[in-house]
Amino acid sequence: MEFSQKIHSIDSFSHFPHLVHAFSPRNFVGEEGVHEELLLGRKSDPRTSQQHRQWLLENLKIDSKELFLVKQVHGDRVFVLDDPHKSVDQVEEEEADALITHLTEKPIAVLTADCVPVILYDPEKHVVGVIHAGRKGTQKRVVSKTISILSDSYGCHPGNVVMALGPAIGGCCYEVDDPCIVPFREHFQGWETFVTPHSPSRFMLDLLKANEADGMEAGISKKNIHRSGECTSCNNDRWFSYRKEGVTGRMVSLAMLREKPAGF
Repeated sequence: MEFSQKIHSIDSFSHFPHLVHAFSPRNFVGEEGVHEELLLGRKSDPRTSQQHRQWLLENLKIDSKELFLVKQVHGDRVFVLDDPHKSVDQVEEEEADALITHLTEKPIAVLTADCVPVILYDPEKHVVGVIHAGRKGTQKRVVSKTISILSDSYGCHPGNVVMALGPAIGGCCYEVDDPCIVPFREHFQGWETFVTPHSPSRFMLDLLKANEADGMEAGISKKNIHRSGECTSCNNDRWFSYRKEGVTGRMVSLAMLREKPAGF
């Protein structure tokens, strides 16, 4: 089974041989040569196809048949997957918007369709995290809170952490009203760098830049922050966009650690 769109990755992350990461495309070409939408999401979602999920995992050479997803609630809670016996169903009951782990061969993921998918990786401690950063989660500084948990739980130093931001709605397309901007004014020192006045009481909000700023304030070096460069709304043929479409599918952004050989 061949995908019509290459499974998206961040080039600079390919330098880490024991990390698998990916951002799923909108479409693929099925066995009959027909373009189909990838139906990815929670097992309980009727739009989710277990077969499609398997195609994604197999194309990434991941042996697992499941994804570890949390119950996303547009908040800032971070769930730490540190119990190797924790089941996929148990993890999916956890209300959180970020998931971190040191466990290998456990693909962790978030679902997005405009919100910013973020992957954090510490190559020194070999710990990885995935984040669903929508407007509300970004306002609550979910990225910096995840970095704090990485430090507290695993001893990660922010200066060693690399950060990838996947396809998300850009500042070119995300228009919001004044009440949506108030929390950014209150919680971000440089909020003017990602908020642009558009019309009376309306603003263009760049969530990608906001999460970059959050990461840097938490101690990540700018050179360690990498973006896909894709706006989901501008490139709606390639990615799902809730803002543009309303009812739509979801993209999977995943990361998984491979076992490091002894002495590596």
